[in-house]
Amino acid sequence: MKKTLLLLTLVLSTLFAEVDTSKPLPTLVLEGSNGGYYSGEAWDSNSLKGKTTMLMYVDPDETSRGEIFKPTIEGFERDLDFNKFQIFVIINLNATWKPDAIIKNMMKSKVDTYPKRTYILDASSVLVKGWNLPDDAYNTIIINDKGRVIYQHKNDWTKDEIKKVDTLVRAHVQ
Repeated sequence: MKKTLLLLTLVLSTLFAEVDTSKPLPTLVLEGSNGGYYSGEAWDSNSLKGKTTMLMYVDPDETSRGEIFKPTIEGFERDLDFNKFQIFVIINLNATWKPDAIIKNMMKSKVDTYPKRTYILDASSVLVKGWNLPDDAYNTIIINDKGRVIYQHKNDWTKDEIKKVDTLVRAHVQ
């Protein structure tokens, strides 16, 4: 009975997981076996400060959830000043059954095709645990230049939500 309650609690906490928007995100570092930049270097979440940031934290099995949002991201890349704005795509390798080597190989073309996006690997779900992110999901977080979350979204997009994010990001980058 206790094991069932514990499992139910864990499942429910994952379903309702949200980042604490009342304070800046805790500093986290991805390095070594836990991940890091696609290039292999360590990544420090302090790099989120100083610019408005769109961070997508993605389970590789859920990438199709972001397809409808893709034109908006491409619009940001085309229109916004990347001295004031940045895009991080963090792949949650721990959330998929797919081998890491296959995902890394698939990412090679993305890194070349989208040079304004910074690709990061999280091999141990460090951000799920450290920031209370939903696991096995397609998360999008907008972070202001002070490192505080100003918007969070998970999974499927509606046209109204996309419009809201577009307006929010553009207002913060002006």
